[in-house]
Amino acid sequence: MPHRKVLAEEMASFLGALSHPERVRICLELQAGEQEVSVLRQSLEISPSRLSQHLGLLKSHHIVRERKEGRRVLYRLQNPSLASWLIQGLGFIEQESQRVGGLVAALERATQTWDTA
Repeated sequence: MPHRKVLAEEMASFLGALSHPERVRICLELQAGEQEVSVLRQSLEISPSRLSQHLGLLKSHHIVRERKEGRRVLYRLQNPSLASWLIQGLGFIEQESQRVGGLVAALERATQTWDTA
């Protein structure tokens, strides 16, 4: 069983590296392939220092890879299927929103019923 604990800790660390909306957006931006850091900054509309911090963390977790070409710094996903995996995760969000939407509708109906009583 120790192997399960080690793997669970690794997965938690990996998910922790993705636990910021801007880092998720970076991964999704890189799904199309390698991008120059200035292009990433413009498309994400975040400051250079924040982008640098996020890319550094993603790089330290081996999620992105950096390549220098002269003065240009380019980033790409270490494993391009990560972006697809993140997009598939939207199904969980959709299920939750449907559940919450059902609760909201029930709450509205109950409130209307109780208000008229």
